[in-house]
Amino acid sequence: MSETFFGNPGFYARRAKTYDAMLGSPAYNKIFWGTHPRSYAGFAARAIGSSADPLLEVAVGTAQATALLHVASRRPTTLVDMSGPMLEMASESIRKASGGQIPTRITLECRDMLAQDGGQRYGTILGLGLLHLIPDLGPVFAGLGAQLEDRGTLYLASLIRGSARSNAYLKLLKSHGDIAEIRTPGELYELALDAGIGTVSVTHEGAMAYLVISR
Repeated sequence: MSETFFGNPGFYARRAKTYDAMLGSPAYNKIFWGTHPRSYAGFAARAIGSSADPLLEVAVGTAQATALLHVASRRPTTLVDMSGPMLEMASESIRKASGGQIPTRITLECRDMLAQDGGQRYGTILGLGLLHLIPDLGPVFAGLGAQLEDRGTLYLASLIRGSARSNAYLKLLKSHGDIAEIRTPGELYELALDAGIGTVSVTHEGAMAYLVISR
């Protein structure tokens, strides 16, 4: 399976600055999603700080939420996005966070996140704001799980059903093709459990869910 569910790789790149502004806005997140940008950063920090083994962040986008965390980490880190323009923005985020140079332990790759690169496996795989973009999660869980080390962990986030305002906005986004599916925390849990990768836990704050699958 390829990452075709994202459609045109340039779609989100063209809207990257707008998305970054929204994702970084406490007011936007509180009003529409009932959460705060620090919650996303906290989840990412938990993933990045979970071990010293190689880490993969998929659909990294501009790396706005994780650039500082990756620079502060000492882990061998691979950042992947299917969009070349988006990956260029991620490179710039890393350069700014590090004071000018991308640390040699951080690599950026423009490729399908489900395509294993030379059989490389990772102790942690992180995907922020990802699962609501994907119509069929089974093959994605399987593809990412195949890249995990034997004792590795997946950290994946998703917009979910929440308040009446959140649900109305989600329906609008889906009707415009900006997201693929609107799920509940329970549905995410069951889909992850069915993948048979490992132990599953789901937490949520407002309309944002945090899924962890540990081997």
